Amino acid sequence: MSASPQSILAAARELFLEGGAERVTMRNVAERVGVTATALYRHYENREDLLRAVVSTGFEQFASYLSRSLRGKTASERLRLSGEAYLDFALDQPQMYRTIFMSVHPTGDCSPAQVRAQEQAEPTWSSTFTFLVDRVRDCMEEGSLKKAPARETGLLLWVAVHGLVSLHLVNALGEPDATFRRTYHATLARIVAGLSP
Repeated sequence: MSASPQSILAAARELFLEGGAERVTMRNVAERVGVTATALYRHYENREDLLRAVVSTGFEQFASYLSRSLRGKTASERLRLSGEAYLDFALDQPQMYRTIFMSVHPTGDCSPAQVRAQEQAEPTWSSTFTFLVDRVRDCMEEGSLKKAPARETGLLLWVAVHGLVSLHLVNALGEPDATFRRTYHATLARIVAGLSP
């Protein structure tokens, strides 16, 4: 019996969410899918390759949500739509959000050269963060945000939305999704107002 790459990835993602990277072994994934461990090697070179694929597919999905914001007609509208896309992704895909933003990832070789090589090969958090920084820089050029280091302002906005979403996903706020949407929008609007000229 063979397994599809999609079913293998789904099983690896479930195990990752249940117990972190340590839980994702070729044997555990094979048991979850119902095949032998050797069958997995037809699609993935090793455990690290499979773990990278789990995280990479999450960022690909996230990037597809963010790209919707580019339909905005002004820089400030594109920034607002980016925040909306972030929220939509978290509420539509909470397990995937947890996988890419609320779990410890396998690090492997973390030398600067290795990190750069990996980022060129597959999407990572840094490419999606760069997307946000670009939206912020556009707003500064447009005059809808105060001039400041775009990376620092982008980081402030990311910390705010990630903090809100993370609190919601662990039910710390005790709000249903519809109420949380209002909380999220109101909080983000206050932050952006404070960053406006």
